[in-house]
Amino acid sequence: MPASVEFDPAQCPFSRFGSYFSLSIIEGDWGELGKGLYLHTHHGGSTQTFRIDPIRDGEALGFDVRATPVKLILTASGGGEISFVISGDDTVRIRGRGVGLRLEMPAQRWRFAYEMPGGVWGFNAARAGIQVALEPLRGAMTVDAPWVKGKGFCKESGRMIATLAPADDDTFEVAIDAFTTTWIKPERPSFETCLDKVAGEYSRWTEGLPEVDPSYESTRDLAAYVNWSAVVAPSGYLARPAMLMSKVGMCRVFGWDHVFNAMAHCRHDPDLAWDQLMVMSDQQDRFGKCPDNMIDTQIMYTFAKPPVQGWALRRMWDENPDIITTERLTEAYEYLSRWSNWLCDHRTWDGDILPFYIHGFDSGWDNSTIFDEGVPVVSPDLAAYLVIQLDVLADIASALDKAVEATEWKARSDRMLARLLQELWRGDRFVGVLRPSGKIIDCESLITCMPMVLGRRLPEDVRVPLVARIKAHLTPRGLATEKLTSSDYTECGYWRGPIWAPSTLLVVSGLAEVGEDDLARTISRAFCDMCVKSGFAENFDAKTGVGHFDPAYTWTSSVFMILASQYC
Repeated sequence: MPASVEFDPAQCPFSRFGSYFSLSIIEGDWGELGKGLYLHTHHGGSTQTFRIDPIRDGEALGFDVRATPVKLILTASGGGEISFVISGDDTVRIRGRGVGLRLEMPAQRWRFAYEMPGGVWGFNAARAGIQVALEPLRGAMTVDAPWVKGKGFCKESGRMIATLAPADDDTFEVAIDAFTTTWIKPERPSFETCLDKVAGEYSRWTEGLPEVDPSYESTRDLAAYVNWSAVVAPSGYLARPAMLMSKVGMCRVFGWDHVFNAMAHCRHDPDLAWDQLMVMSDQQDRFGKCPDNMIDTQIMYTFAKPPVQGWALRRMWDENPDIITTERLTEAYEYLSRWSNWLCDHRTWDGDILPFYIHGFDSGWDNSTIFDEGVPVVSPDLAAYLVIQLDVLADIASALDKAVEATEWKARSDRMLARLLQELWRGDRFVGVLRPSGKIIDCESLITCMPMVLGRRLPEDVRVPLVARIKAHLTPRGLATEKLTSSDYTECGYWRGPIWAPSTLLVVSGLAEVGEDDLARTISRAFCDMCVKSGFAENFDAKTGVGHFDPAYTWTSSVFMILASQYC
């Protein structure tokens, strides 16, 4: 069973489905108390709640870490062991033997510790909007939190250090609970019961994972853990269980990332997949615009993301028709019609049909070279996604017996496709247009190849040169987002060269649709082989395959599972 998966907490956080807690090793310089093992809470993003150290005679010890989906075990130098299990959405249980434990919350303005009845201590991380309670269950706990004048006019805790010492039998146990305003002691089942509960939940999750080649099975199992552990329970703006992009750095749901996670699980866990597809619909504003990103306590509307939801829904519908019900189609129709109309009504220049981006962030390709000349930019990828989404709306309208509306949506899709080819196709490539000047933007970014996602809807005289242009981006590792020969290619350059999961799948899906199976398979295998070696990084060096930035990103693990099971 995949519960035997082991992973490095420096590359992949230890967490579980539904939880807002995670543990990870910080090796870089962003640890507020230096390198080490940290407990994070993800309410509001990511807060380094405690640095964790085993201690003996008051001195911190070195340690080794072993992590599985169920339990993290810290083995101290010179003997002693500390085990962690995340027993609930907002509770962590810790048990130690033969060694003590030190938990230190990084000191910040307005942070403080305070004693509560019954030997419990509260730690208030005010700026993060969260508090945690430490309740010793066995052994002795002391807290060092001197009350001092802070940087402002108030006093606060100059440091916040909790120490757990073993009882006479050389063991200790402590529970950590997150809360906002009022701590109510939860039930405390035994540590072993907590382990059994998590093991059962994870075992059920691993049932029915997509089948892959044996050479990819262990990586598939790790991908499944990454996605399972990235889910948080409904809270605040998150009205459904939501798979965060990561519990390392990008601890939010973003406005196009979520669809790849939905697609990866449309057979494996259809209800969760549907929630991921629709998660942004719960927070559309009165104009129909979706958030750019959100977490339970924060939401951002000032950017958008590309409308790939219709494309994703069509693929999910084709792959698992049982996921579709009349109720769900009605929900999706409301969501996608309002979203599409917003783009057509509020993101088009006077007299235009093709929509524009106001920033690279809108496209998801934050610093692509197509934005080097300025904004707004009429970009060929945006129009291509909207062509598909309008067409999908026609399909949904037909299924809901809205024949007149279906005809209207189809006509709008056809008009947008015609205008895309008329205005942005230059015989061998797509270009962008800067508004209001009308200046043509001709660049070497893979973003200009994304209309490949249209597949059979592209005329052959467009399809053939576009496939050739895509081949020019192919490296032994996959599709570079900027040609290696481009003067703008940048190593570790975000969208100016590195390989990304979403662009890979979007292109592969279009290639496969037009019968370019060998090329689709080559790209898919290159990407999957890279994940086997480099994990599920946010993006990868196009020359070496080394991962960059966030090391456990869910759209990467999701795309790996899709490519490995469907295209390799």
